[in-house]
Amino acid sequence: MNRIPVVYRGLPLMPMKQTKAYWLVKTSKAKFRFNKKLNLWYLKLLIEPSGIDTQEITLGCDLGSTFDGFSLLSKLFHHLNFELIQRPKLTVTKKRTKEPKPHKNSVRAFMTRKAMNRRVRRSRLRHRKIRFTSRTKCKIPPTIRANIDFRKWLIVRLLKYLPITKVRVEDVCFNHYRDLVGKNRLSGQARGASFSLVEVGKFELYDWLEQTGFTLETMKGFETCELRTKYLGGVDVKSKDKSSKSFNAHCLDSFIIGSSDYDTSKIKLNQQTIFIEKVVKQRRSLTRTRADYNEKKHYFRYGAGGVKNYFTNMSRKKNVCRVKLKDSHSNHPKEWEYIDNGYAEKLKASTSRYGGTSFNGERKFFKNNEWFNRKIEVIN
Repeated sequence: MNRIPVVYRGLPLMPMKQTKAYWLVKTSKAKFRFNKKLNLWYLKLLIEPSGIDTQEITLGCDLGSTFDGFSLLSKLFHHLNFELIQRPKLTVTKKRTKEPKPHKNSVRAFMTRKAMNRRVRRSRLRHRKIRFTSRTKCKIPPTIRANIDFRKWLIVRLLKYLPITKVRVEDVCFNHYRDLVGKNRLSGQARGASFSLVEVGKFELYDWLEQTGFTLETMKGFETCELRTKYLGGVDVKSKDKSSKSFNAHCLDSFIIGSSDYDTSKIKLNQQTIFIEKVVKQRRSLTRTRADYNEKKHYFRYGAGGVKNYFTNMSRKKNVCRVKLKDSHSNHPKEWEYIDNGYAEKLKASTSRYGGTSFNGERKFFKNNEWFNRKIEVIN
């Protein structure tokens, strides 16, 4: 990155050259700061700047159902690239058998585990007739709601370091009236067989952008394709593999979308991309730690050669319980029968923290009213 973001008393200013930033730090007029959530270095000014006027910075957005591309650029500079990796729907290949399986963070795998864990509880539910009259509200599904919130999270974070004034988005449209396949089993009318997940809830994101104070502009998909082909000189280098972690996968389109009003011949392309992947948090996963707990619940001491010598640790008090007499039918009898079960074995308590278990065994914590459940990777 040729330029670094600048902040003065919480006010974002225009990015400056790194050489000038190092000189300000050397003369004790500024300090370097690092944002872990965005993997972003920025400059914090300690003196009052000569002016706070800023130029126009445009945020280009290439939204998708699984991958989102974001590019920040001004009239002469291409500043930053971000790619958000939502919960993947794609399948991965097993290393040994080379068989396809759903991704561990995918919605399909999550729903499969959810159904397996609730099978017993579902069998105990009473049967009732299916009702559709109660579904009258226009609600956004939780999965799409999480995608929209993830995009809002990134834009709000970027506003703290860059004076973004305009947001240009590729408007995803799907003709539900033209592409009708199949029939509804209840009404018998034709219905759309497929639709875009980006189109669902897009107006909520647009309204939020306008309420925040951005100048919102939209583009069509064919316009992005024409501008990309023109910029590349007729050779389209966009990656066909959307899951590949490269600039040409999604951030190339976001750069084209954001620079549609600028002269791209004067802008130096910055291909460094920051990938932020959403990791599913597990708050209540006692069943995942149960097998591990069974192995670690016994006490041991290290012997010669580092060998573990297990021993039994008994309680100091006897385990005495009381039961009702055989002929007593009251729940509060006056006389009880006390049974001595002897000394009980003491076991180690489970050390798994509430809300701290994940798929790969890492600990996740909740700080500043936000979960630290994102994986960041920078690729040049």
